[in-house]
Amino acid sequence: MKKLLVYLSLMSLVLIGCGGTKSDDPEALDNALVAFTSCVQGARWQEALEYVTPDEADEIGTSDGYEFKEEYMLAARRLPLSVLRKQGLEVDGRGRLVGIKAAMDEANERNKMSADQAKVGTNLKQMEDERIKRRLEQGQKIMQEEEAAANQEQEEIVFSNKLTDEEKRKYGSTRDLMAPEELSETDEAVREAQEAFDGGAVGGEDD
Repeated sequence: MKKLLVYLSLMSLVLIGCGGTKSDDPEALDNALVAFTSCVQGARWQEALEYVTPDEADEIGTSDGYEFKEEYMLAARRLPLSVLRKQGLEVDGRGRLVGIKAAMDEANERNKMSADQAKVGTNLKQMEDERIKRRLEQGQKIMQEEEAAANQEQEEIVFSNKLTDEEKRKYGSTRDLMAPEELSETDEAVREAQEAFDGGAVGGEDD
């Protein structure tokens, strides 16, 4: 009886040791990966946990062991079989996956980085759009100010060239765009031209 107990104890130790020993059997690894991804695709989470070592299953699964935690559900769905085969995973002595949690953590981190980069890209575009909008508004404001200044200047020129009612009565309304001194010079030039013309006309008659 004692020998039987010793034998059973030894067998238990062997089985426990085998269960914790990693295996480099490619076929066993591929079988575990295929079974795991098939369960994930079918949302058979409790069954998928059976292809993971107990320690990792405790971290991946919910407290009742029926499902994956939400973040690991998302990660598992992002990891197709072709990707998992390149992750360098192993299996233990019972054909359960070793390292699957690390692979899913990495997938979640990559997705978070991509989301952060997309957010940064969106923010940069918004900042650029706002900068362009500010420049356009500034340009429009400058144009409006220049146009207002030009209109004001034109109004001042027209106003300064207009004669008062008293000046119109004195110099004549038809000359309201000429200053008094310019009118005097013009009248003098007209008289000189008229005298020259009259003198030429008289000389021609004498001939």
